[in-house]
Amino acid sequence: MLAVSLSFSGVVFVNACKEQKRVEKTDDTIPVKVINSSALTQTQAVETSGLLTSENEAHLSFKVGGIIRQILVKEGDRVRKGQLLATLNITEIAAQMSQAEENFIKARRDAQRTQNLYRDSVNTKEQMENSQTLLAIAGQQLDITKFNLSHANIYAPTDGVVIKKLVNAGEQIEGGTAVLFVSGISSKDWVIKCGLTDKDWARLKGGEKAEIEFDAFSQTFSGRVKSLAQGSESGSGLYQVEVSVDHQNTRLVNGLFAKVSISPKGKTDLISVPFDALIEGENDSAFVFIADGKVARKKGVKVAYLQGDRAFLFSGISSGDQIIREGSAYLTTGSFIKIVQ
Repeated sequence: MLAVSLSFSGVVFVNACKEQKRVEKTDDTIPVKVINSSALTQTQAVETSGLLTSENEAHLSFKVGGIIRQILVKEGDRVRKGQLLATLNITEIAAQMSQAEENFIKARRDAQRTQNLYRDSVNTKEQMENSQTLLAIAGQQLDITKFNLSHANIYAPTDGVVIKKLVNAGEQIEGGTAVLFVSGISSKDWVIKCGLTDKDWARLKGGEKAEIEFDAFSQTFSGRVKSLAQGSESGSGLYQVEVSVDHQNTRLVNGLFAKVSISPKGKTDLISVPFDALIEGENDSAFVFIADGKVARKKGVKVAYLQGDRAFLFSGISSGDQIIREGSAYLTTGSFIKIVQ
């Protein structure tokens, strides 16, 4: 009985081992849906924004410092070209003018006397030349004083409107300190100043058409790129572009916020994919998975812009690549995939 029992136990043990070695076969492929990418050549608009301003705007100031005598305009006043806007107390400048005139008269008198003495062989040629130099210096000082006196008043450089009055009568200011901010109001003066990235700046040549929208108005305005900066601004790193505005007799004011869409003259080669195929997007960078046979490959792409349910790409994939648009959440690069309908 003992031998039979051992034999039976051995059979059970062997059968148990066989059962443990049976492993259920599993399918580790991930089902996905794909769509072919498509190439197209089209004009990609440059989208930006900025503030409305006048091309003829100026921060007006006095040439020299002093006490402001009077300011003849206030904020919002319309002014005409050549109109007197502000004056400086000229007591000190007038005194300097009188002093310069007296110095010039004395230098001229000394130069004449020295020249007479030189003719009589009393003074040397060097003394005569020195007196002529002093006369020339006195004349230049007189010219400087006359120039400063002529700039003790501020006149409007163009027809416009006073945007800002920065100081008041009776204040003492340094020469060159802004007193008034005046903006032109001519129909050809209105421009929108916008900042562009280097990529967008390089796509423009000047003269491109633009569509402009103001929050203050319901209609869309037309315009053109008037000028492109040839260097970036130190603070923002952006390149400034000025867009002229055809305002069609609409009353515009300085400082209006505008959205601008510029149409470059050249067209760009782009790849179109469904928007929901993009993953891990940040700024203009993102990733997509493509089907490479039975394997998923992760590709980095550069996004030009989004429109509806489509994303338009500069680079990263080629036309005809099979883009995985469903199932990508479960993928890593190298994952085995099964394409389903």
